[in-house]
Amino acid sequence: MSLIVRDKSASTRTRRRASGPGQKAARRMLQATPRSASLLETLAGRLTPHEWRRRLVHMSPGLLPVLLPLIPHPDPLAMYSRIVLFTIITGMSLFALKREALFRRSGERGWSTSVISYGVITLALLLALPAQPEIGMAVTMIIAFGDGSATLAGMLLRGRRLPWNRDKSWVGLAAFLLCAIPLATTVYWAEARPGVAFSLACACVAPAVMTAALAESLPWRVNDNIRVGVTAGLTILLTHGIFVGW
Repeated sequence: MSLIVRDKSASTRTRRRASGPGQKAARRMLQATPRSASLLETLAGRLTPHEWRRRLVHMSPGLLPVLLPLIPHPDPLAMYSRIVLFTIITGMSLFALKREALFRRSGERGWSTSVISYGVITLALLLALPAQPEIGMAVTMIIAFGDGSATLAGMLLRGRRLPWNRDKSWVGLAAFLLCAIPLATTVYWAEARPGVAFSLACACVAPAVMTAALAESLPWRVNDNIRVGVTAGLTILLTHGIFVGW
């Protein structure tokens, strides 16, 4: 029978290693994990799966402005390019209308108006201005990610309400500006022919985003897509004419 000899110095070193900086950091991470998980669960609980689907279908047209500059196409847009865009946008609109139950909020009556106005505004600018597709693409991006992110941030983060509209928040307004200005400017700059400086693209797009964000925040009963799309479209037509010209 062998004797077990306990080395007191080895035991002390083991305890010291167990209480070293690495172990302390690991304990802090374990303590923080439940809080982080709780925060994520709280945020996720503020949007139902139904609302997530609604956000997804609202933002999905924003993929068109991202993809178009990557696909070789003539300038002005040839007839076949316009037919493809018409088919894609119309198809997305018909899908959203046909599967209305997946996206429409309970008691909502304006879903068809929202979908149709979204598609009409986008198509009107693209088809009417084939030599300036950057305008239609920028407006599509503003509706998709400006309006879309404002609603998403407002529902997730909430925060202080706007003094002129208690149904809207400062967080949503900030999200609209922070998402739409860089994204829409990049799309406008990438698609513009002949090319323009990024600062010039921003000068054309930023005022359109700001006026659209203001229009979206006002307590009007007009559908958000109509307010945002028409305001952004008219503003960018004006700024494009001033800074770039026709």
